[in-house]
Amino acid sequence: MFEAIGLEKFGCKSDRNALIGGEMQKKEFVKPYLVNIKKWKIKNIVMQYLEARDIFKSNRGFLSRTSKVPFQQMRDLSDVLYRTKEDCHLLYKRVIDPQKNKFEDSDKFTPIEYEQALVNNIGLLFHKVLVVRELKYVMEHYVEDKAAYERNVDNYKTQIEYIDSLFDDGIEVLKKLIVHNKHNFLLLTVLLENPNKAKKHFGKNAYELVERFGNGKGLDEIYYSVAQYYLQLGHIERAQKMLRNALKKNKNLTKAKKLMAGI
Repeated sequence: MFEAIGLEKFGCKSDRNALIGGEMQKKEFVKPYLVNIKKWKIKNIVMQYLEARDIFKSNRGFLSRTSKVPFQQMRDLSDVLYRTKEDCHLLYKRVIDPQKNKFEDSDKFTPIEYEQALVNNIGLLFHKVLVVRELKYVMEHYVEDKAAYERNVDNYKTQIEYIDSLFDDGIEVLKKLIVHNKHNFLLLTVLLENPNKAKKHFGKNAYELVERFGNGKGLDEIYYSVAQYYLQLGHIERAQKMLRNALKKNKNLTKAKKLMAGI
């Protein structure tokens, strides 16, 4: 099964003692529960991050004007970022001394460089969005002198600009996360099921990221293997969609034709 790109290796087990991303990890014990849910949680983290960035970028014009901030969108944004932050803290040890790169003593995964960069990025985003929400609330519901109000407006605009840059930095970190999780089949399905969103956030690199999952195989083989996966789960329509995509990439992919005919 999944012979095209070796998807039989896309199980849930994780060996943190192996060489990952060119870095040798120390031997550590991780709760089996976390090992089993890691790929699913990473998929959720990526999905939620893109959702949060969508909310922010879609309202960027409003956010630059303090009087036009849509409060519901700001609340939605902070809620999504909170869930993403908590998923990160469920999987990874919390840093207790950033200067010394010291982590809590727990049976979680010790984040390597790109993972910790993402955790840090998400945490900063969440707390900066809260700052913006509070500034808006103060400016709308409390009376201060003119100088204090203007300081709040300046601070608000500064925070919005910083959040914007954090989201852009975060996309670069997400690329690294995806490349280092090319055996995460759940993550692959997210990218293939949402091609427009993937292209919106990753630009011309979107398909390059998908191709990383193929270990040198083409997109037709990747689509074919995802179709097999969906059939195993009983998702017929999704499987047919992936087979159609495979045949668009390679109309001579015989096994995709046979699989489609047998559905």
